[in-house]
Amino acid sequence: KEVKVPVMVGANSLEMGFMRGKPDSDPFAQFGPMAKKARAAFDPDGKADLTWTGAEIFSDRIMVEPARFVAQTLTRNGQAVYEYRFSYVADSMRKEWAGGAVHASEIPYVFDTVKARYGTALTPGDEKAAQTMHAYWVQFAKTGEPDPSGLPAWPQYSPSTDKLMNFTADGPTPEVDPWKARLDVIEATQK
Repeated sequence: KEVKVPVMVGANSLEMGFMRGKPDSDPFAQFGPMAKKARAAFDPDGKADLTWTGAEIFSDRIMVEPARFVAQTLTRNGQAVYEYRFSYVADSMRKEWAGGAVHASEIPYVFDTVKARYGTALTPGDEKAAQTMHAYWVQFAKTGEPDPSGLPAWPQYSPSTDKLMNFTADGPTPEVDPWKARLDVIEATQK
């Protein structure tokens, strides 16, 4: 018998931020006939740092869009899905990770172990972000719904709305995925 349990799935805002592109390369060339559409989605004002754009494209290809694909697939299968994006960067790492939250940087926040991870560099903001994120995960483990009392409601994922919870420097933000256009281009080129 098939059991449909609630699922949380997501990715960080710059998973592969440690793998920047070459300054003289065109990261949109990989999209072939969809290069113009990709450029419009990733660099709408034409002012992006293309070395970071290459890292964004790589991150979206291997982590961010696949997380959305899992959310879409499981939702269509009748499961409750909660998608997230982790965009918070520890205060002590903001210069090094200027482009966003890199791969696995959410783990100390999920488990509220930021003190062990950042030690004396830990700030009150980092600690609050960890306590908040941890509260969502604990509530989900207890009830199957990530909605702790007193915090913004985490919308259940639906392909028609593309809403997720974005864990940002300003706190958890339920929103329509601001990268929908980017992820749509990635999805179209991976079929």
